[in-house]
Amino acid sequence: MASPLEFLKRHALVIGILLMFLLTWPIDLSNSGALPFQVPFAIYLFLGWGFIFASLIMTWLTLGRGAVVALLKRFLIWRVGWKWYAAALFLFPAIALAAILLNSIISRQPIDFQDVYARDIFGEAGNLSVFILPFFLLDFIANGEEMGWRGYVLPRLQAKHSALVSSLIVGVIWGVWHLPKFLAPGDDRSPVWFIVEITLRAILYTWLYNNTRGSLLLVAIFHASGNTAGVFLPVFHPGADTLQILLLAAVAAFIVVVAGADRLSRTQPKQMQ
Repeated sequence: MASPLEFLKRHALVIGILLMFLLTWPIDLSNSGALPFQVPFAIYLFLGWGFIFASLIMTWLTLGRGAVVALLKRFLIWRVGWKWYAAALFLFPAIALAAILLNSIISRQPIDFQDVYARDIFGEAGNLSVFILPFFLLDFIANGEEMGWRGYVLPRLQAKHSALVSSLIVGVIWGVWHLPKFLAPGDDRSPVWFIVEITLRAILYTWLYNNTRGSLLLVAIFHASGNTAGVFLPVFHPGADTLQILLLAAVAAFIVVVAGADRLSRTQPKQMQ
């Protein structure tokens, strides 16, 4: 009979993912009203840190202290070239803006940059532009998802599968993780289309992660940039959201063709643990 440690090592990927859900879903479900209690907003704000705790605990138990240090050092990989910083900061906003502009042209409707989700957060009055940088920085600090999805899950999948297949698996799991958010009152988005969008985004994340030698710093910037664009740009207008998915699919397909499905990189190896 296998010892508990051997069992953990053998099933580290599945158990790690389950632990991430266990440490985050109750908080998310409480905030959506699905549970009879609600956690303080400060705890919900740092919901993603559950990924950090799960990743570090499982890495320590299965690979040892040295692997924990190596995982944390991925946040210090910053010498990657300016073009990867440009991609991390501007690719998702550029895709969102392109979708918004195309939708305006097709529908012949003017773009209302005041009709954004940020109004629900910061109120109707005031200049939203002053909140963009603080929101980005807070999201960068508070969102610990990248430690889980790219730091823990992706390398273990890439050890067995191509970068593209690994991205698709991460994307589906990542999309399912967001499902409690659709239980909140007034959220009429399609969870199926959302999972499709997240899965397409996961391909772009893997491309950035592998090409920056596994930099969690760059993918955390990428994540914060995408969230900021979603909050401050009118991407949820009818038509714009569909166009954004189509543009994401086009960019993802271009990356697969140019960089190759195996590594999603022409110069760097897959990042594996």
